[in-house]
Amino acid sequence: MNDPRTHYQELANAVAAAIVAIGEIILANGEDAPSKPSNVPNQTPTPETPAPAVEEKGRISSRQLGMLRRLCNERLGGDWQALDASCKAKYGKALSYLSMKEASGLISELLGEGGSHGSQSRSAR
Repeated sequence: MNDPRTHYQELANAVAAAIVAIGEIILANGEDAPSKPSNVPNQTPTPETPAPAVEEKGRISSRQLGMLRRLCNERLGGDWQALDASCKAKYGKALSYLSMKEASGLISELLGEGGSHGSQSRSAR
């Protein structure tokens, strides 16, 4: 069995990713968002980013988002906005809207693998 701390960290990453996705949906739909502190830079949603389809096959999974959050924290100093901006430049869409295949490639890049994802066993992770 996995270390409970690892399990809780994975849960925290998944919850954080879900919160970000919900916030993006709210912003994309033009809903009023809660006010934010004045020290937080203004962000405007990109109009070219479509709202996510609930039943779309192949959309990035919550597990992939959690892994990207973890890798962002470990390898990029937690700069989620920079990672999201690089996704927009590379794929033409925000990180939360990547396909499973695109997300898998991004995870492989961050891990420094040459696309050999999926071959590592769970016990080796």
